[in-house]
Amino acid sequence: MITLPLSPINIRMDPPVADAGGVLRVLAEILAGPTGLSAEGIAVALQNREMQGSTGIGHGVALPHARMEGVSQIAIAALRTTQGIPFAAPDGLDVYIFLAVVVPKAAATAHLETLSALAAKLAVDEVREALMNTPDPQEFFRLLTSPA
Repeated sequence: MITLPLSPINIRMDPPVADAGGVLRVLAEILAGPTGLSAEGIAVALQNREMQGSTGIGHGVALPHARMEGVSQIAIAALRTTQGIPFAAPDGLDVYIFLAVVVPKAAATAHLETLSALAAKLAVDEVREALMNTPDPQEFFRLLTSPA
């Protein structure tokens, strides 16, 4: 697995979000720090990507992502909510675990590798269950980044 540019400080557990727009705004606010871009600009990029098709991958997981000008390196933010959010996932289930990824505009390969690594990790039932059950961002981080 590739090294994920994620830190416990970029993980939010159960923030007050009620819909997909709220989730994307919180993720954009988190990503503004490591990217140096405005939260508003990131939120627009994530929303624009969602309009092309949902980034919900099923089993209560979504991977909102965008390639952006002005991003110098890959950044990831995570959000977990105990209240499911409708996100047009292919299985029709609400989403509880969101991992947002922004990458430099020219980094197509790194973009796909990062999304693939996250999707593979989140395809494991035990990992998703553990991520749902921990209240601790440090443990969430450990679960997500530890070798399979």
